[in-house]
Amino acid sequence: MSRALILILLLVGLIAASPPHKYTKKKGGKGHHYWNATENDALYTWEQAEGYLECEEFLNFPNLGQETKDLTLDERGYVRKQGKPRALEHMCPTRDCVPDVNSTEESPGCGFKRRTLKSGNWTTTNINLGRVDWFRDAYKRLAPYRGGEGNSLKTRIGMGVPIITKWYLDANYTVISATMSFYVPSLYQKNPPASLNKDVRVEQWDEVVTYSRTWGGTRDDVEYWPQSAKQFDYLSEALSREDLKWYSYLRLTGSYIGRKEVMLADRDIVVREIKEKGPDDKAESE
Repeated sequence: MSRALILILLLVGLIAASPPHKYTKKKGGKGHHYWNATENDALYTWEQAEGYLECEEFLNFPNLGQETKDLTLDERGYVRKQGKPRALEHMCPTRDCVPDVNSTEESPGCGFKRRTLKSGNWTTTNINLGRVDWFRDAYKRLAPYRGGEGNSLKTRIGMGVPIITKWYLDANYTVISATMSFYVPSLYQKNPPASLNKDVRVEQWDEVVTYSRTWGGTRDDVEYWPQSAKQFDYLSEALSREDLKWYSYLRLTGSYIGRKEVMLADRDIVVREIKEKGPDDKAESE
């Protein structure tokens, strides 16, 4: 699978996961699926919303007196072409977030957030990369488990955020397979119900250190859709600068309402897990 096709698949998935335009709560809505972007922008600085200090070289040149109408400037005076991502502090009090996803542990450098995600249970399904609507297809397969009709308790249990998509690469960095996962909510973490669908499995993930970048905006923003590829490039550059090692054959994307993330996993932790569970170690930093 070519790099261009990989990027197309990523973008289609992000489009499918996108919330309604302007992200504002609608009358009659259930609340979780809509949010107040104006409130988010007013309460949180860019650094607070992103969760890390952005590297200056990844930003546009400072505004030097040009017309500021229709431009978004951050607190340091840099022009931001994409929308401010929804702050995790704004989201997690009302959603069942993955534990430590809003970790305050200090990152060793600029341009990324370092997090230690604890071990936990997830519901997972394989993605059919041959489908144009691969995101919706996988999402619809997982949804009955959270809704009740697809789990052994026959009870609506909901789901935690973010939705995690894992992309597995071969030695040529070509995507060979992918999965989508929902986090089992805290109330059911210790004893999750069994899945009634043979194509949906409950699996326990080991604790892992991740490095992430985020962005926000709406589907109407010209600069919004190219962000995924750009953010992975920025992330690997920022990690290399700090001499941090990541596992090159696994890429992750996280989807929230109003927030998208790209993630890379700490190399040593993933390699240790691979050695314990089977495949040969083939990790290296990019």
